[in-house]
Amino acid sequence: MNTPDRQQDARKLRRENRVLAGLAFLVWAVAATLVALNVHLHPAVTTPCFTSVSTPAHCQSSTLNPTSNVSVTVAVAASVKNQNPVQAQVPGENTGANSGQPSNTGTSAGAIPTSTVTSSPARQAASLPPLLVAAGGDVLGDRGVGAYLDRHGGQPVFEHVRPLLETAHLAFVNLEGPVSDKGARATWKEYTFRARPALLDGLVSAGVDMVSLANNHVLDYGPAALIDAFARLERAGICYAGAGKDIRQARAPAILATPAGTVAFFAFTNIIPGGFAATKSSPGVNPVLPEAGQMQAVIKTWSKRVDFVVVSFHWGTEYQFSPDPLQQQLAHQAVEAGADLILGHHPHVIQGLEIYQGSLIAYSLGDFLWDHYSRETGETFILRAYLAPGGMPTAEIVPVYLEEESGVPQPVSGEAAQRILDRLKKLCGDLGVELVVSGSQGWIGFNPLAAGE
Repeated sequence: MNTPDRQQDARKLRRENRVLAGLAFLVWAVAATLVALNVHLHPAVTTPCFTSVSTPAHCQSSTLNPTSNVSVTVAVAASVKNQNPVQAQVPGENTGANSGQPSNTGTSAGAIPTSTVTSSPARQAASLPPLLVAAGGDVLGDRGVGAYLDRHGGQPVFEHVRPLLETAHLAFVNLEGPVSDKGARATWKEYTFRARPALLDGLVSAGVDMVSLANNHVLDYGPAALIDAFARLERAGICYAGAGKDIRQARAPAILATPAGTVAFFAFTNIIPGGFAATKSSPGVNPVLPEAGQMQAVIKTWSKRVDFVVVSFHWGTEYQFSPDPLQQQLAHQAVEAGADLILGHHPHVIQGLEIYQGSLIAYSLGDFLWDHYSRETGETFILRAYLAPGGMPTAEIVPVYLEEESGVPQPVSGEAAQRILDRLKKLCGDLGVELVVSGSQGWIGFNPLAAGE
């Protein structure tokens, strides 16, 4: 299928599901209104992704509490296009990683840990599936990747991993640098990145719903490029968190309505060059320190209003395979406050996963679209996490390798997959988690061998 046909099909699919997305939003809005009547609303709740007039078709806004003068913007995730009931299942070996097909086969839905606990009237009123989050790590749109984008456009960059992302309720990556052609380079920095605007075509085509901007490169080309990036993401229909036009927006979560329930998505960074932190009057990123207590407070508040809380952290030490004590401390604090899933990035290599108080922590997802010069930095994975309120998380690990010069990700099998899984198995074991390897995939919280696969 050529590029115009694929773009036309994608637009058609979004239009066809607009009604369904609206229904999902209305169910959530009724439930959230009931909660809002008894919960004081925090002032910083406006999702920065959708403040423009040209709000994407899958987004809607609602004032949940008229007396509070607070308008909460809700994004109905673009992934609502995938309404196949199979999304409620744990996929089997054939997830499309090597076949090039979407994940439409799997074991019985009963294989997913479930619970009678429901976190909102919306979930109580309907039999909603577990939330499926597909996550990749750092995404670059400059340097070798930029040269590839210049030659081929954005469509091909995620073509090989597209089936693993677009079939999720929510697909996420960390966007390392502004998507823009504006601004002036920060000459005082050794490494500066600005993504080609064509990268957005690839993100949209792959079904990416959510990006973090809380990192040490989004201001590499100054405020002009960052603000331009906000507008471009909004026009593309991609939600973002972790940066804003001021500190209020930078701290705000993105709120997404999915077929599995509502999600509050936060993004924080502990890697902050001078002048990168947002202030009351200047754009920038959302720092997690020195006010970790504030992080816990906002997570706790939103955990009472939505079905799921996902938190992204840009943290850790580059090229270290184990999380440092601060990473673990912040992750545990976020979970204790109510986070269901932690997604980490920045080290440029993979780190292990941990289960803490029933929540899944991925300390480093590695790189996801990045040129590189060593085997270890090219080895990464896609995390497909299944979350059910009150139940233990289940995770599927799909090994991926990045092409050296272009950084383009591609799922791998055989010896290449085994090498990644062996490393990750040890790293997870160091954190007290068993990674079960079956074929060219890994599993946490689910044993496909015991299930008879």
